[in-house]
Amino acid sequence: MSYVTVLWSMTAAAAVVAAMLQGVVWALDRESRANLALAIVALSVAAIVPTELGMMYSSTAQEWGEWVRWCHVPIYFAIVGTVAFVRIYMGTGRHWLAWTIVAVRTVILVRNLAVEPNFNFDSISTLDHIRFLGEEVAVVGNAVVSPWQWLATAAGILFLVFVLDASITLWRRNGPDDRRKALTMGLSLLLFVVASLVHTQLLIWGLVHVPVMIALPFIIPLGAMSFELSRDILRAPKLARALGESERRLELAASAAGLGLWVWDLDHSRVWSTERARALSGLSKDAAADPQRWFERVHPEDAERVRHAIDQAISLGGEYSMEYRICLPDKRTHWVSAQGRSGSDSGGRRLMRGVIRDITPQMQARDESEELRRELAHAGRVSMLGQLASALAHELSQPLGAILRNVEAAEMMLGSESPDLEELRAIVADVHSADRRACDVIERLRALLGRRRLDLQPVALESLVHEVAALVRPDAIAKRVTLQCDVVSGLPRVRGDRVHLSQVLINLILNGVDAVLSTNLASRKVIIAARANGRHTIEVAVTDSGPGIPAEHVDRVFDPFFTTKPGGMGMGLAVSRTIIEAHGGRLWAENNAEGGATFRFTVPVDGDSRR
Repeated sequence: MSYVTVLWSMTAAAAVVAAMLQGVVWALDRESRANLALAIVALSVAAIVPTELGMMYSSTAQEWGEWVRWCHVPIYFAIVGTVAFVRIYMGTGRHWLAWTIVAVRTVILVRNLAVEPNFNFDSISTLDHIRFLGEEVAVVGNAVVSPWQWLATAAGILFLVFVLDASITLWRRNGPDDRRKALTMGLSLLLFVVASLVHTQLLIWGLVHVPVMIALPFIIPLGAMSFELSRDILRAPKLARALGESERRLELAASAAGLGLWVWDLDHSRVWSTERARALSGLSKDAAADPQRWFERVHPEDAERVRHAIDQAISLGGEYSMEYRICLPDKRTHWVSAQGRSGSDSGGRRLMRGVIRDITPQMQARDESEELRRELAHAGRVSMLGQLASALAHELSQPLGAILRNVEAAEMMLGSESPDLEELRAIVADVHSADRRACDVIERLRALLGRRRLDLQPVALESLVHEVAALVRPDAIAKRVTLQCDVVSGLPRVRGDRVHLSQVLINLILNGVDAVLSTNLASRKVIIAARANGRHTIEVAVTDSGPGIPAEHVDRVFDPFFTTKPGGMGMGLAVSRTIIEAHGGRLWAENNAEGGATFRFTVPVDGDSRR
């Protein structure tokens, strides 16, 4: 019986079996790169076996040298595969050192295939035959060692340093699994590398006469690496059960918080989601994991906005957060809030992870709050117009009285035998002018009394200020208060609701008028000013010459139901601040150094006006 053939054949068979098992694992899970690296190492060990047997059974020096040449090919893949396995599975080993080993071994392989008889020897003249495991085998006799042999020695030392550094680093992590791996894999690899390095150097330099033996000792670290990976495979069912239990707990916690979790695999176009997420998206339990099914449930009016936000998050690698409507199978619609973040997992797959929750009650509450705000704003306008009632009646009585007097004069002239037509034309023009004045007053009243939603449109602030001043001026004149407009001409248009902004201005002006009533007649003044505040906002200020705001009340004047006026509701300034904030601006008050107070608010410039 040939013990050599039996041992080396068993080594090759064990290596092939290990390669098949690891290859199957990698084929089923392409992210298991450590299994792929080990499969390459195992196949390389199996491929070394026939070259070593070929060397031992060679009959000529030329044949022996040729087998050495071809032995370098599987050795190259065995070393590169081992370096890759250490980097991937152990997670240690210096990056630059790994690439240096690969580069040096590549140079050795290329030169080995380019020269005769092989990389290690310049020439081989004779073979010796020795007894090994009970039979005669060939070993190198007289040979001239190549001057490039130092490079192979250096590669072996680099490999030894790499494995030693990786094992020490893994040991220092202090984890129980880390120390076990450092002992089993690190120690077995170190023993193999030391033994193989010493053995090959002594053999090549002719210090010992033994066969080349790399495959047989390599089976030890190969077994250690296979053992560690097999432990992970055996632990997989337990980990899967633990992961399933963890997933159920996470889903329970998320459901208790009203959250649905989802993960979108962008590379394979699949969506994983919790039951809560599917329910919120209007999908059944057994719905296909197709992203298109999810997009189909988004309300048509929101679909483009949602797609745009998600596409941006994917392309820029960022986050998105938005609120949109979902169309349920029963034709109902509800609101959801969704947040997502794009990224990659450890295997390099592009993923979008996110949560979704039902915000229908919040949206209903917001709508109710908005309706209440509109009701308060309307009540405020009615209250303000009540204050202006006598002044407005006087303003209307003037054009109506003028119309009456002009009509009476026209009747008298028409009763004469030769009426003056030019005079009649002048009377008709006066009637027309007075009628327009009355119509303007009525239109302004109708606009302010109209109860409607916030309608943001481009508004010319200069004309708005003059229009409001014209509406409030009769009341100011009746109270002997000077009303002055100081608006910078050529201001860009703002984006706002004309009626609601008018309400804010009227409220601030009337407050200013009331504030100056306690001062002497000569100093009663209210100034409305408007100017640009940077490129993006316009600032409007209403300044009065009154006594100012008491220091203890400055921070409270915008609180609901707080008022310093006898019989006041305390809602005017609160509603005004709500209106301005709804426009994207802010409203605040301050006392002037020279006396009196100034109320300021900002409104965003319309985008088209900026352009």
